[in-house]
Amino acid sequence: MAPQVQASRVLQFGAFEVDLRTGSLRKSGARIKLQEQPFQILAMLLEKPGDMVTREELRQKLWPADTFVDFDNGLNTAIKKLRDTLGDSADSPRFIETLPKRGYRFIYPVNGARAPAAVQVPPPVAWWRQPWATGLLVLTVLFAALLGTNVGGLRDRITGRTGIGPIASVAVLPCKNLTGDPEQEFLADGLTDVLTTHLAQVKSLTVPSVTSSMYFKGEHKKLSEIARELKVQAMVEPSVQRSRDRLLVNFQLIHAPTDRHLWAKSYEVEPKNVQALLPTVAREILEAMNAQVTLEEKSRLSSSRETTPEAYEAYMKGLYHLRKGTEADRFKAAELFNKAVEIDQRFAPAYADLAALHAHGGAYLVGAEISDRALARKWADKALELDSTLAEAHATLGWIDSTDWNWTGAEEHYKRAIELNPNHAIGHTWYAQFLGGMRRFEEAFAQSQIAMRLGPADPDIITHAAFPYLAAGRIDQAIAYWQSVLELDPNYWGAHTFLGRAYVKKGMYKEGIAALERTIELRGREGIALGTLANAYAKAGRRDEALKLLRELEERARKRGTPGGYGMVVAYAGLGDGEKVFALLEKSFERHTGIIFLLKSDPLFEPFDSDPRYRDLLIRIGLPPESFPPVAAAPKDRSK
Repeated sequence: MAPQVQASRVLQFGAFEVDLRTGSLRKSGARIKLQEQPFQILAMLLEKPGDMVTREELRQKLWPADTFVDFDNGLNTAIKKLRDTLGDSADSPRFIETLPKRGYRFIYPVNGARAPAAVQVPPPVAWWRQPWATGLLVLTVLFAALLGTNVGGLRDRITGRTGIGPIASVAVLPCKNLTGDPEQEFLADGLTDVLTTHLAQVKSLTVPSVTSSMYFKGEHKKLSEIARELKVQAMVEPSVQRSRDRLLVNFQLIHAPTDRHLWAKSYEVEPKNVQALLPTVAREILEAMNAQVTLEEKSRLSSSRETTPEAYEAYMKGLYHLRKGTEADRFKAAELFNKAVEIDQRFAPAYADLAALHAHGGAYLVGAEISDRALARKWADKALELDSTLAEAHATLGWIDSTDWNWTGAEEHYKRAIELNPNHAIGHTWYAQFLGGMRRFEEAFAQSQIAMRLGPADPDIITHAAFPYLAAGRIDQAIAYWQSVLELDPNYWGAHTFLGRAYVKKGMYKEGIAALERTIELRGREGIALGTLANAYAKAGRRDEALKLLRELEERARKRGTPGGYGMVVAYAGLGDGEKVFALLEKSFERHTGIIFLLKSDPLFEPFDSDPRYRDLLIRIGLPPESFPPVAAAPKDRSK
């Protein structure tokens, strides 16, 4: 056996020099770049020149027991990179010799030592002549018995079967960005988003929303705790790291109740090819979970929506900004989605997200323009022209049809969105709001519960899915939901806004005003918050403060050249000025905006529900009579 090289930490072989202290490799004095894992393999070989370093030793050193990857593929890749760097060959090795199925050894002289002799493999001896033959026979019988009874899941591990399944719920956890480059954060987040979308199309599965999964980004909770909070049986843990100019993308599938790793694999790809990888990953995960997948769903996964690398990068960056949720980020997301479709005019998902931004982003803004809705419809139609299976585009058209007073069309689109993707939390949320507006409350509650199950840690989903409870008069239940949102995110402005409405409805004006003032601190002086706060001030007897906010809204509408929107109507309603309320609603009818329908389910507008002028408007926009609010005593007009 050759002696181990211990005396020096600077080792030389041929034209190469390795400094084990600094982790550097030089050739003829020039430094050569070598990645961490290939370098560690080289160091282990150099410290035992001529001796075999077993595959198991390499695994223990480079891939500890708590790391789950495709070991064979990872080791072969690292050895190949090392040989490429040294200019070596597996067939005619100069430096590194492969000992099949056992390991590797370094065969070149190190620090001037003699070349190691070839490894001598003794000829095989007939097994029946060995003294351990009887023992081997006993072990064979015992092993067969263990396989037969599947003790400890041994048979499952050997045959590749998990013995678990079919699994009915899975979450994709936030992809860990291990590249060391913060600029690649969008790629990691986008990978989580797209893989979730692929899995969510399978109707037999419950897949929590991306936002719910992202809630645990950076958290150091046990996987069992996260699974319990997301209410899932299994979790996918992705990570991405650099491999020279390529990416090493790792996935693990864990069965939460048993903490068993059902499947793990690593893929080395160029960054531009990540999109093409994910449908394959989704199919392998589904197979590992024994999930029930229909032929149609398999076909949709096989025909993935590919695009150019440049368009895909713009799209992934757009999703990254969209999730951040600020107004500035929403504008940036729209800019990036536009860039994606400029690069690839057939990239359907980018059109769908553009449509959603234009449709829903301005729904509550003072003076939201009809042109935004028309543009949103154009993008949604284009998305479905390219891919009729996009649930996101159908859900957006449901929202647009609601604001266009096309009630039948809206419901058809919502139902189609949910049929295509039963895990589309936003689709269930918007459909719940639609049903609440139609006063079909039991159906609305059912959709709300599905949405909340899919978004258990998603503040936006829970906040909006709870609104039908307020519209139905179940105020305390709605308040409980919004308080739970603030436990998730104390700074989520939407929950403060809805809480403010609920408190005002209950006559808890002090609490309502505090919640609405907090909204303005977090969100800025946005129209609906100002109008609702004016409503609360007026009902609390602080009329001067209400009028001051109303003048601010009027001045803003004057500068924009619009009559005013949702916030202004709610402000006048709080002040009891019925003439101004209905003057604005008539202008809304003339301009074909959506606030008439929105106000129908808003409890702050209830004092005017029984006004004949309002019921006449509801008839004119085509609502069925059974959706009208119940008749109550008409309010007194305090404006006179």
